[in-house]
Amino acid sequence: MRPKLQGAGAAAQDFVLQGPAEHGMAGLLNLYGIESRGLTASLALADEALSRLQV
Repeated sequence: MRPKLQGAGAAAQDFVLQGPAEHGMAGLLNLYGIESRGLTASLALADEALSRLQV
């Protein structure tokens, strides 16, 4: 699934990470809007994902 984060005519957004602090579900991390350019930051995203999942 690759949802877009903005509607038609809206300014472009990069991507969003939503972890337990945002939605309250332990062990779930949503990574929305990450397209191919986000792959260049995959190690940084992995570090951030781990930090958000460690409670």
